[in-house]
Amino acid sequence: MAVRLSREPGLFSVLLARGAWLDPALLAPEISAAMKLPRGDSVRACRYQRGILFEGAARQAADALVDTLKLHAIEALAVPDDQVPILPRPVQVSLASIGADGLHTPSLQGAGMPQVWDWNNLALVCSGILLDPAQQAAGIVDKMDKAALEEADDRALLAQRALERARTRVFPLAEELRRGDPEVAEALQAALAGARLQQPEAVGGYGRIGTVVDIVFGRPLERLRLTEKSRVQGLARTGSVARNLHTLLKALVEQSDNASLSGTTIALAAGADSGDYLFEDAGQFDDYCRWAYYWKLKRQG
Repeated sequence: MAVRLSREPGLFSVLLARGAWLDPALLAPEISAAMKLPRGDSVRACRYQRGILFEGAARQAADALVDTLKLHAIEALAVPDDQVPILPRPVQVSLASIGADGLHTPSLQGAGMPQVWDWNNLALVCSGILLDPAQQAAGIVDKMDKAALEEADDRALLAQRALERARTRVFPLAEELRRGDPEVAEALQAALAGARLQQPEAVGGYGRIGTVVDIVFGRPLERLRLTEKSRVQGLARTGSVARNLHTLLKALVEQSDNASLSGTTIALAAGADSGDYLFEDAGQFDDYCRWAYYWKLKRQG
């Protein structure tokens, strides 16, 4: 997530022009010098950013950081905080269907909430895979003596291992899509017993991942959220949440002629292996949605 330095008015955010991994080992010292911040804040900005590096920065510091990044061929810009969009809180959708006229949401009730969301008002489709924190910590914390974490050297080693995982992990979506569906007999037995199918672990040791799709409509301005727990009528549902996400996005892309698709949505719908659509948590994903929506508005002029 972006590092927020201050909530005072009149300050600036630093946004990347394109999504990119920023190597903390290379850039953190230079970011610290440009922003006059402790190295830890710069490492966090590199590690957790998804398009937005800092919020609440002084104009001079923000401009200095933009110039520093340019020396590394990384395009960024300083934007007043009040020009970076704040999206509505996501409205959780538990049941939906995709129709020719719009997204049908019989599960939503409330004032101003339509039952059919017109595709002509679709503004942005943003999606991602949420990592399992327990699985990501496995092999880093579990294999280290908890008492030893009190030592500075061990804490540094822990942080370094986490950085390496963040930089190198790539979700094997193509392999996941090739996996077969659960056996029919197993599915029937689970249905008769009133039980739920055991969720298989994603290949590659990613554990019990989550999925999230934010669908932003312009009129009314709302952000609808579908997760791995949401049911979309008419779409095949398997034991793999990654495959279910891929199927959903393919259906949404067909209705998105007038909408923007985030880079993560394009990659997931195409079935591409990537680490770009992996998110640490929902907060990091929210920041990415804001960044993607900013660039949608920027392109519209």
